[in-house]
Amino acid sequence: MKFPCNIGLAPLAGYTNLPFRKISYEHGACFAFTEMISARSVFESPSVVQKMLPAPDEPFTGVQIFGADLYWLKRAFKELEGKGAFLDLNAGCPVRKVIKKGMGGALLEDLRRFERVLKELREVVKGYLTVKTRLGWDKNDSVKICEIAMKAGVDAIFIHARTVRQGFSGKADWKALKEAAKVCEIPLFVSGDLFSPEDAKAALELSGADGVLLARGAIGNPWLLQQTKDYLEKGNYQIPTAQERIELMKRHLLDNTAFLGERKGVVEFRKLIAGYTKGLPNARTFRSEFMKVESLEDALRVIEKYQKLLETSNSQSG
Repeated sequence: MKFPCNIGLAPLAGYTNLPFRKISYEHGACFAFTEMISARSVFESPSVVQKMLPAPDEPFTGVQIFGADLYWLKRAFKELEGKGAFLDLNAGCPVRKVIKKGMGGALLEDLRRFERVLKELREVVKGYLTVKTRLGWDKNDSVKICEIAMKAGVDAIFIHARTVRQGFSGKADWKALKEAAKVCEIPLFVSGDLFSPEDAKAALELSGADGVLLARGAIGNPWLLQQTKDYLEKGNYQIPTAQERIELMKRHLLDNTAFLGERKGVVEFRKLIAGYTKGLPNARTFRSEFMKVESLEDALRVIEKYQKLLETSNSQSG
C-alpha cells in the first residue's frame, strides 16, 4: 500500500470531524482519519456514524473503528468497506473506559488475541487495512507487533511511541521503534509528541519510520502539517501571522457551526481556541470571554473584538 505522502493527520476523538479534516487537507495533510467509530454503533446508531464518515471529495481519509467483540468488528469492517480510502483498527487508545471494555489499547494486553483480530479482519476486508497502535501494553513489543501485522496482511501500521499503560504520561520514545523499522516491510508511521516540524524530523530520524502522524500538535494549528512538509523537504518553513491565525479560526468556527448546528458548533469549538491563540497577546482574556458564548453571533463578536485588539497592539508596537 502506498500513501500519498509521509505526513498525515491522526484520528482524534472529538476533534477530527469533517471541518477539521477539510482545513487540515488545505494546510498540508495528504491523508487523515475519521474520529474513531464504535463497531456496534455502525448498526445501533447509523445516522450518527454516517455524519462521521468521509465526504466524497476528501482526498484520502481512512475510517477508524474500535471494538472488542470480533463478531461486531467483522460486521462493521465489512459494512464500512468502500466508505473511505482505507479501514483502520484502533488498537492503541489508552482511555480507561475504552480499555476496561477490552477495546483500543486493550488488544495489546494479549498479542495472540491481537493477531487473531487482525487475521479475521483481513479475511473480510478486500481493500486497504491498517492498524493504529502503540509500542505495547506495558513494554516495547513493537517488533513483535509489526511482525504480527505483516503476517496478518495489514497494509500499513501507525505506532504511537508510548505504551498503553503510559497513556500520555512521560515522553514519547521515538527511538524505541528503531528495531521495528528494520524488520517492518509495510509502511510504518510514528506518532506521539510531534508539536513542531523539528519534532517530526527528529522522530523520523530516531525511529527509522517511513512517515509521521500529527495529532495533538495540529489542534488549532493546522499550519503544522505544511510546515512539517516544508521543513522535511527544504529545511525551512513559514510561520502564520496573528491575523492569519484569527481569520482561519473564524472560518473554522463557521464551518463547525454549519456542520454541527449553531450551539453545538460554538460550544465544541471552545477546545480549539487555545491552539489558534497560543502565544498571542491577551489570549487568556479572549479565551475566557469565548468560553461564555453559545451563539454564533456572540462568538464572532468576541473574535472580532479580539482581532481589533491585536491590530491595535501591532500598530502601536510598529
